[in-house]
Amino acid sequence: MLLSTHLAAGLIISKLTGNYNASLLGSVIMDLDHFIAYYRTGILFKFKKVLIATTGKADIGLPQRNFFHNIFFCLLVSAIASSINFSFGLAFGAAYILHLVLDSLDNSNYYPFYPNLKINLRGPLKYFSKQELIFTFILLLIFFII
Repeated sequence: MLLSTHLAAGLIISKLTGNYNASLLGSVIMDLDHFIAYYRTGILFKFKKVLIATTGKADIGLPQRNFFHNIFFCLLVSAIASSINFSFGLAFGAAYILHLVLDSLDNSNYYPFYPNLKINLRGPLKYFSKQELIFTFILLLIFFII
């Protein structure tokens, strides 16, 4: 899913938990592992190539959803955050889990147990498409309604 979709979902969690910082952080921070793939392929500082890889128009040859998109890593980080500050950890964990669920809805490669199991989840929504933009708009409507 696109960053805007994850942010919209983070806003919903923010409104439900009352913790905007934790929810917004939890909804986007794990996408940092995309930068690991960009670095390993040598395109990290090549804006045009990163833009092409981000929009799904070219395969860079490495999975962009790595360790931070692992369910077990999500649970570990959420547990640590909750042990430090329960309300922060709860909001962060809920947004993180929702991020993983949203990533399983698009048709990009997603391995929720990476690197242990090679189970690939591919959802019905086309990545970087009108479908995803409409889905993002629906999430924003939900945010404004609740």
